[in-house]
Amino acid sequence: MAKKQQRKPQRPSHETAAAAEAKSGLSLKEMLNETALGKLKQLEKDMKAQSERQAREAVEKKRREQEEREKNKSFAELLDEYDKKGQGKFS
Repeated sequence: MAKKQQRKPQRPSHETAAAAEAKSGLSLKEMLNETALGKLKQLEKDMKAQSERQAREAVEKKRREQEEREKNKSFAELLDEYDKKGQGKFS
């Protein structure tokens, strides 16, 4: 019986990588760096937009809470506030 020949798995040759590089004008390292840089820039934009949105939401929340406090003040609190401004009749 004849021995079966073992086949080696085919690996991409350096020639195909060189051909791809020649076509694109960029090496694999440069392409990876560009995509990574693009992703990082997009991530930075997303984070900046998120932080700006959170800041706007915080300002809006603070404004609403202040309105609620003003709306829920008792007569005595409003009178005290009026007296503190020096415009009160009894000051």
